Amino acid sequence: MKKHIIYLLGSIVFPLAMERQNDIKTVIATTVKTEEPVQGERTKGITEVRDTVNGTVLFTLYDNVLIESTLAKDNWVQIGLFPDNPESDYENYTLKKGVKIKVDGKIIGETKQPVELSLGIVGYIPKNHIQSKTIVENAFENYLIKNENSRKLKDCQQFISNFKLEKDTQFEGLEVYYNYENWMEDPSPIIRYALVFQNNTLVAILHSRPINTSKGTDYKIDNRLSCFVFNDVAQAEHIVKTFSQFTSAVD
Repeated sequence: MKKHIIYLLGSIVFPLAMERQNDIKTVIATTVKTEEPVQGERTKGITEVRDTVNGTVLFTLYDNVLIESTLAKDNWVQIGLFPDNPESDYENYTLKKGVKIKVDGKIIGETKQPVELSLGIVGYIPKNHIQSKTIVENAFENYLIKNENSRKLKDCQQFISNFKLEKDTQFEGLEVYYNYENWMEDPSPIIRYALVFQNNTLVAILHSRPINTSKGTDYKIDNRLSCFVFNDVAQAEHIVKTFSQFTSAVD
């Protein structure tokens, strides 16, 4: 009788254990593990990428995949990334249906339809499929609060490293850490977000998207870029003029 009970328990527990193990494997397979840095926007959960708003699903991306995105419009964003799949996965500049999408050698999603290349691959997702903490504008607001509004360069270094902001020292007396806008709207993108330091203190923020930073004045540089200068900064007009002249020269 005892042997029958043990056998019966085994026949119940073992399949349940195998099912649980398969569930775990599925979660692992559809989650892209990443160490620091964050770098930029990352997907939230398994994300269906469509050809247009509420359109046909072109491909899916796993959780925590690094993407580039446009500013949200009606709660949707256009996203893009650069796959590095082998040539055998392509046909006539199109990523074949049913292919595992690879970036930096890692599988980060799969195609559900043939996906045409446009520099990289692009599509549309609801904005709530992007982790809020990986949006640079949101992240820095939270970082300031966490650090009791300290604007010292040493206190911002972790953020700069986490988002891999590039350093620029071409402006006399200023040290700038920045990233670029997305490539989908402009193959030669402008600055999206930049922290401007003077004497190791944050004095201004260049931005192409809305920010919620307080205790300062926002100056329009051109129709795409603005310069937010903190209230306690002397010669605010000089800082704004510096970047206005720079953008005019670049254009």
